[in-house]
Amino acid sequence: MEEREVNYTFTLIFSITIAVFGNSFLYGYQIGVVNTPSHIIQDFYNATYYERRGGNWSNVQAYASYRDSLNKSITDTVNASTTPGPAEKTPADFGVDESLLLEKWELELLWSSTVAAFVLFGMVGAFLALKVADTVGRKRGMVVITFIMFIAAILGGITVIAKSPECLILSRVLVGLHSGLNITLAPLYLTEIAPKKIRGAVGTCHQLAITVGILFSQILGMAELLGTADLWPLLFAFNVIPSLVCVVVLPFCPESPRWLLISKNMEEETKLAMQKLRGYDNVEDEIDEMRMEAKKSGNAKNFTLKELLTTHDLRMPTLIACVGQVSQQWSGINAVMSYSAFIFAQANVSATNIPYVIVGTGFVNVVATIIAVPLMEKLGRRPLLLWPMCVMAGSFVLMTVFLQLQFDPSLKDSHATFAMICIVLMHLYIVGFALGLGPIPFTIVAEIFRQESRDAAMSLSVACNWICNFILMWTFPFLRDGLEAYTYLLFVVILVAAIIFIFFFVPETKNKTFDEIASSIALGRAQGKSRGFKVNEDESLMGTGTTKV
Repeated sequence: MEEREVNYTFTLIFSITIAVFGNSFLYGYQIGVVNTPSHIIQDFYNATYYERRGGNWSNVQAYASYRDSLNKSITDTVNASTTPGPAEKTPADFGVDESLLLEKWELELLWSSTVAAFVLFGMVGAFLALKVADTVGRKRGMVVITFIMFIAAILGGITVIAKSPECLILSRVLVGLHSGLNITLAPLYLTEIAPKKIRGAVGTCHQLAITVGILFSQILGMAELLGTADLWPLLFAFNVIPSLVCVVVLPFCPESPRWLLISKNMEEETKLAMQKLRGYDNVEDEIDEMRMEAKKSGNAKNFTLKELLTTHDLRMPTLIACVGQVSQQWSGINAVMSYSAFIFAQANVSATNIPYVIVGTGFVNVVATIIAVPLMEKLGRRPLLLWPMCVMAGSFVLMTVFLQLQFDPSLKDSHATFAMICIVLMHLYIVGFALGLGPIPFTIVAEIFRQESRDAAMSLSVACNWICNFILMWTFPFLRDGLEAYTYLLFVVILVAAIIFIFFFVPETKNKTFDEIASSIALGRAQGKSRGFKVNEDESLMGTGTTKV
């Protein structure tokens, strides 16, 4: 039977937009929101603990102002006079007790805890997402979890008023919990409401919204907007706006038809949801495909994580799902985003230009992800994984070389040029990530499992994502200080290993039904590598009996 052209209905586009704005966008926003104002927040931490220990922070500020004036005066009068000026004042002259200030390692630990709290509780949310997706549903699950973000927005917004860094850390705990839940539920929902022909493109909208969220947080965090000592708590209070839109509007969107039929056996509700999404009444062909999937699944209940890990036929797809998520995180992307200010400082970019370079990085990320949306259906998943990952690895190798040249005093005159090259290479790396490792791991997890195991697989793979993210966020500052320019070679090793695995084991899923994809993985394993998955040949997946679209 020849398939119909995709009907881009208002309901489909509206459902996708609201789902990603209230979930994927928020996740991206959390990644970037602590980056640009990081020095201001760390000053707040120092001030709060200084006063808790009995000091007066205004004395510290007075001494800092004196130092700024002194440095300016020295610059203005250099070579103008050889007469020595008055004796330089000490911190003690301003009543500053330096023993009350946070040590460098204390401040580093507090800041790493703020960043890592988001990731740690993201892991918790990922494991809880299995139960939410199975019992409540995809759409209703995304609505229910918004109350977490309302509390987080309040805590983040009152941090300065309450003079409590703990409020911000607790806010980051809650947004982590919400993010762990939403980046499991949103890809499931998008994949299951999308027509087969554009399933990859719709799945990429999840990553596109993440990149828009990162860029939006970077723009709001600039000193000209909310990145000031007085206004930065509003960056965290902003979380309430997308959450409010989600809780008010998303209930009017259809629930996932696959979940309604296969998990809940609600045929009439499935038909109504499908008709709204497709824009025509005769949706029996897609419903029949769902019934066939349900029949092959038997009357099996949804898998638990233990059953997922112990079922022989699911070992390879589970490994593919987890390797994709591990590769995504340990390719170094969130280290790049969360610590990009430090990375560009390491490349000797001036402090005044760093915020604008960071925003440029976010813009490149968005544009590259937009390009990835149509490419997902034109080129397929495998080419968009393999070739961009090669670009990412090459960019990091070259970046290591030019960062290392920054430490060569004999090349001092070329340091500015090396810094610009590093910026270009960083953006080239981000383009490679946005085309492949960014959107595809989430999409492919939802595609390679049948309905009864899909929730558990998504939950487990996203948990792997968070675990790797957590490890990276905790260790990257210390790796950066210890290995300096050679830090990025660790990511190169991981990228090369992932490229080898993907080349031999990850199938092409473009234009395949969920059941066909699950069958193709079993077929590929039975035939072995020599007759397994080729780079981009749909026929190699399904044999001669496959119906191509």
